[in-house]
Parts: sequence; structure tokens; C-alpha cells
Amino acid sequence: MTEPTEPAEPTHPKLAVDGLHAGYGEAGVLHGVDLVLPSGRIGAVLGPNGAGKSTACKTLVGLVRATAGTIAIDGRDITTAPCWRRARAGVFLVPEGRGVFPGLSVEDNLRLMVSRSTDLASVYERFPVLGTRRRQHAGSLSGGEQQMLSLAPMLAEPTEMLIADEPMLGLAPRISDQILAVFDDLRVRGTTILLVGESPHGIVDIADQVSLIHAGRMTWSGPAADLDRTVLEQAYFGHDAAGPPNESVSCAGRANISPADGSPS
Repeated sequence: MTEPTEPAEPTHPKLAVDGLHAGYGEAGVLHGVDLVLPSGRIGAVLGPNGAGKSTACKTLVGLVRATAGTIAIDGRDITTAPCWRRARAGVFLVPEGRGVFPGLSVEDNLRLMVSRSTDLASVYERFPVLGTRRRQHAGSLSGGEQQMLSLAPMLAEPTEMLIADEPMLGLAPRISDQILAVFDDLRVRGTTILLVGESPHGIVDIADQVSLIHAGRMTWSGPAADLDRTVLEQAYFGHDAAGPPNESVSCAGRANISPADGSPS
């Protein structure tokens, strides 16, 4: 009887970005961004407002054209591929401001993404509030409920790679914990996740690796466990920022850095 063999490690990372430049017209926003995210990991890209985070998300999925550099998924160059081809490759974006159709009901939004009734039932089981408000227009939901609605189809039919732009923005702590649990669940099920945001709170706790972006350039990358307060303050406020070294950043240190503490707008 043949013994089962362990699955081979992926030859290529799920996402590999090399020297990426992008912008709008003649206004450059990204200036040589590099990023590598192995398959099945959660990566975080953090930075102040205006650093180029949303432009990076849009460029990865093809909504903004790259002017230089390369983007590869599983070793396949998708730099010039249209949005629909990237979607077929399993790359999915939850944009800033929630990716829902506000004029449609909660259930109609879900049926656009979830094909089976059993999957729809599993979404309502995971997020009972969506089941309660299934006939309600999505635009009338709270910000946290809209974020649940944006992510719910991923639980039913996980994608290969999920990019979430500002997924924790404006969420109450209780809702934030539920959203973070969804990301953790998706990682266990094999989805590679890139979380992009201004605040590190919560995101750093579940991320395997972190990259800091400022003025369209990556200023630091490494394991999430190596991110400390000094590195973070320098990324947000410049190299003259003072702070006690080697203080780790996590949900337990919510007072450390946040948009309300004075990060650039």
C-alpha cells in the first residue's frame, strides 16, 4: 500500500510585486513598490492617509494601470491582464467603503455572489444579523454590517487571494473582532489575504507579515512579530519621531498609534 505523500510546497509565492509604479495621468503615486506574499498567509500593508495604499490595491486588481514593474500570481505575470482575467485567477478586492450594491437588498447582494441555497444558509448562520435584515436595502446597513456583507460570499466560496482595502475602518470593536475572525477562517481554508489599512490595530495581531508604505514606497517589511512602535512611528511620522524602542504593536496596545492620534490625513 502506498503511503500518502505530503503536498509539495508551492514553487512560487501567491503574490509577487517587483518595482511597481502607478498613478493617475502624469501624477505618480507608487514609486517602485516591492511585495512578496507566500500562499496561505495573511500580509498587511500599513501606512498613513495618502501613502498610496488604495492605489496599490487598485493596481493589483487591474483598476489602475501599472506604468512600470511587474505583478505575478503563482508565478504568472498578470501586469497587463484585464480585471476579469485577474478575477478568474482568483484575485478578489473588497474596496474601501464596502463592496456592496446599496440599492439592492441584502439577499440580492448575496445571490449575485453565492450560487447555492445551502451556502446562503451558511452565511446567515455565520452572520445572523444579515439573515434578520435580508429584505433590507444594503445601503441602510451599518458600516460593520456592510463589511460583513462584503466578506460573506468569501466564506461560502473562498477565493484564491483576497485583497481588503481598509477593512476595519470605522468598525466598533465587537464588529472588528468578527471581521478578523472571518479573515483567520479564510486563511485556514487556504485563502491568501492582503489587508491594507491606516491603523495597525487588530490587523497586526492576525498578520503573518507586515509592510509599511509611505509616499508610494515601501519603507519596512518583515514578520509581524518584529514590528515595534519605533518602526511604526517612523513610517507614519518620519525618522525624527521619538518613542520607546522595541515595544510591540498589537490590539493590547490600542493607544500606541491610530488615525485619531495624529497620523497624516
